[in-house]
Amino acid sequence: MNRNHKTAYSFIVLLFISCLSFAQQTKNENVELVKKQNGKRLEFFAKNNDSVSYSVFLRIETEDYRRSSNRPVLQVISANSETHLITLIKLSDKPGDYKEQFIVNKISQSLNFRKDFDDIQINIDEALKTEDITIFESENCELCNEAKSLFNAYQIAFKTKNIKEDQQKLEKLLKKAGQADYNIKNAVFLLKIKESIYTNITTKTALIDTINNYNK
Repeated sequence: MNRNHKTAYSFIVLLFISCLSFAQQTKNENVELVKKQNGKRLEFFAKNNDSVSYSVFLRIETEDYRRSSNRPVLQVISANSETHLITLIKLSDKPGDYKEQFIVNKISQSLNFRKDFDDIQINIDEALKTEDITIFESENCELCNEAKSLFNAYQIAFKTKNIKEDQQKLEKLLKKAGQADYNIKNAVFLLKIKESIYTNITTKTALIDTINNYNK
């Protein structure tokens, strides 16, 4: 890593910590730091049991382990997932002592999302937060990720289903919604809110328009 990259990374870390000073949580009931020992290897994972994503910060201070990375770890942990953060390998002549700093924060993704969408006005109807919402997604779908980021940023609960794996269920839902003629084979992203299925959302602008016009 060259000097410019190191400076940029240091700035990002400092900015992240500064932001966390307003909403820092060393403990969180939904996100936990999981440690797995395998011989000399000690692996750290962040396990998210919530339906929204969180940002985590992990710093390990030790002279007893060799690390896969000497830098603090900044990572977004997706909903209902377990993500590897760092691996430590114990040195033969050391007792295995270390200090950890683990911070969980839910505002980081929201800030990043609003930065990406700062050119679009978003008006979330509070009723949307209590609706039954499902995102039907496909592989490598950028719009699917943007939709999940939007809902996570505004704390809107949702479920995700894979279009191919849940094709039969989706076909039944489309038939029930009066859209039996829809060609599901070409589907990339579908959004279900209550009994309505939105099949024509192909851009982030269309996604925002759908959300803004909900209940109007």
